[in-house]
Amino acid sequence: MTLERARGALLGTFVGDALGMPYEGCRAGTAPRPLEMVEARLGRGTYTDDSQMMIALAESLLACGRVEPEHLASAFLDAYDPQRGYGSGTVEVLSRWRAGEPVDAAAERLFGASGGSFGNGAAMRIAPVAVMFASDTERLLHEARASARLTHTHPVGIEAAVAQAAAVGAALTGGDPLAAPTEALRGGEVEERLAEAAKHVEDRISPIETAKLLGNSSAGHESVPAAIYSAAAHSGFEEPVTFAIACGGDTDTIGAMAGAIAGARHGLGAIPTRWLEALEEGDRGRSYVDDLAQRLWECGS
Repeated sequence: MTLERARGALLGTFVGDALGMPYEGCRAGTAPRPLEMVEARLGRGTYTDDSQMMIALAESLLACGRVEPEHLASAFLDAYDPQRGYGSGTVEVLSRWRAGEPVDAAAERLFGASGGSFGNGAAMRIAPVAVMFASDTERLLHEARASARLTHTHPVGIEAAVAQAAAVGAALTGGDPLAAPTEALRGGEVEERLAEAAKHVEDRISPIETAKLLGNSSAGHESVPAAIYSAAAHSGFEEPVTFAIACGGDTDTIGAMAGAIAGARHGLGAIPTRWLEALEEGDRGRSYVDDLAQRLWECGS
């Protein structure tokens, strides 16, 4: 893993998130191509909860050297900004933590008999885990599960995070971002859709077909496979991220996850300068995220 790939993974998440946010909820095939940064909820080049939670996860990993649930929960609470567009389930988990409910129980209790959230919230933020533990696949998968369980206790939500972490980890180390998550999962709904995705890497189906076959919702098994397919079937950075957002639906998150993989695979230099320069700055903006990537890389090297 090179430093440029580590920087690409985190800033790729940020770029894909910011590019996709304005098109959230659109039908597949309707996002403009070519794609540019446009005005969004908090302005042009701003991020959503996807990148905000990624930043908090990176900070906690650097402080603890691993996923430490109490510390990570505190980091998520400190970072929380409702203007960033958090999902209702995450907001409720945060509220329960703030009220004193045990960190390791709130997510499971919230969803009761359903077994927890099967959304993509744990997958969207996972790039820092991949950067820190890319050299140790077993540890990477362990820490990905630990990070996911804090907010997503349903097997699908955990599988989605593991798949995304494995894809980013493989991309960072020169591996196959589609084969690695399949090997890591060995069954389950996410793996089934990844197997379907693998059938179409060579023929490159359209965004509309991708949304029909693999999904484009906020569910883990209906977004992570589309993001991984986007990155695996297309070259460079711009092509896979534009394709991912063209799949419609949960565009900011699918774009963020595809951006993490493509950035990890091709490095920071593959991300168009015009997109990087459009990203928000400030206390936890572009330069701060870049610094986090470098520090995570140093820990993982």
